[in-house]
Amino acid sequence: MTLTTIRPLRVVGAVAAGVVALLLLTAALHAGGHHYQLWLAGGVWCATLAPDGTITESYGVEACGQ
Repeated sequence: MTLTTIRPLRVVGAVAAGVVALLLLTAALHAGGHHYQLWLAGGVWCATLAPDGTITESYGVEACGQ
């Protein structure tokens, strides 16, 4: 391999690693946000399914109607 083939491969590898890291970070933040909201709501969580297929998540006794 020459220098012209090594550098592009390193760039492609770095970009691929960055994309994977970004996807993992996004998934972790989403899951962490749910657990944080659940903790703030005292452990009460519910979901409502609309006829069009939309799911609405609610947190807390007042929002869930219990």
